[in-house]
Amino acid sequence: MAKAKTPNSDPKKRRRDDRFFVLAMLSPYLALLMFFGVAPVAHALLLSFMDTIDWVFWGFTNYKFVLEDFRLTEAIMNVFSYVAIWLTMMVVGIAGLALLLDALPRRPAAILRTSFFLPGAITSSAIVILWLFLLDPAVSPYGGLFEALGWENRRQVVGHLGYPLVFALMAYLAYSGGWIVVIGGALKGISGEVIEAARVDGATGVQIATRIKLPMVWRSLALMAILSFANGIQMFVEPQLMALAGSTYSRPDWSVNQLAFQYAFNLGDFGASAAMSSMLLGVAIFISLCVVFGTRFYKMD
Repeated sequence: MAKAKTPNSDPKKRRRDDRFFVLAMLSPYLALLMFFGVAPVAHALLLSFMDTIDWVFWGFTNYKFVLEDFRLTEAIMNVFSYVAIWLTMMVVGIAGLALLLDALPRRPAAILRTSFFLPGAITSSAIVILWLFLLDPAVSPYGGLFEALGWENRRQVVGHLGYPLVFALMAYLAYSGGWIVVIGGALKGISGEVIEAARVDGATGVQIATRIKLPMVWRSLALMAILSFANGIQMFVEPQLMALAGSTYSRPDWSVNQLAFQYAFNLGDFGASAAMSSMLLGVAIFISLCVVFGTRFYKMD
C-alpha cells in the first residue's frame, strides 16, 4: 500500500515556499534599497556626465574639472588622515574593551556596555557641539590638563591636537558603544567548552583573549572596519559644524564631501558635485571589496 504524502513531502514545492518566504521578508528592505540607494546613485551617475546648467551631455568633463581642483588633494589627505586615526581607535579600542568586558561578571559587564552605548544615542551634530565645550579650557572638565600643557584657549587646543584627531575622537564617542555591543554579542557566541578546554590546558586570561576569542570574532571586527571606512571617507557633519565655534574654525572645504556640497549649493554645479560623489562612492566600494575578497570574508571555516 502506497504511503500517503504529507503536505510538505514535495521537495520542489517546499523550495518554492522557502523562496517565496525569503522574498517576502526581504521585499521591504529591497524596496527601500531601490528607492533610497540604487535610484539616487543611478541618478547621480547620470548627472555626473551632464552639464546641469545647459543640460547637454559632457562626457567626462565634470570628472576632469573636479580632479583639477587644487583643493581636492588636501581634502583627500585630510579625510584619509582622519580615517587612519579613527580606524585604529575603533579596531584596537573596541576589540580591547569588548574582550575586557567579556572577562567581567555578567552584571558589571552589562552596566558598562550600557554606559558605553549611551553616547551613540546622541546625533553627530549634538556631539560636535558637546566637543566644542570639551575643547574649551574655560568650561571643559579637562581644563586643568589643558592649562598644564600650556593650552589657554580652544584655538590652541584644536591647533595642537589637529582636526583629524579631534574628529576621530568625536566619531569614536558616537560609534564605539554600538560596536562594543555587537562584538560583545559575537564573543558570547563562543562555545564555553572551548574556553574551558583552554583553561584546562593552562592558558592564561590574556592568552584566551588573544589566541582564542579574538581569532573567532575577526569577521565581526572586519565588518566593523569596512563599514567604518565607508562611513569615514564620507565625513561631512563634523567639519561643517565647526563653524559654530567661530569663523576661525570654519572649514567649508576640509573634506571631499564638503567640496561636493560647495559645488552643488554654492556654485550650482550639480554635475560636478555628482561626479565627485560618484568617485567617492567608487573608492569606498573598491576598497571594501578588496578587504572582503582579500580576507576571504565570506568563506566558511
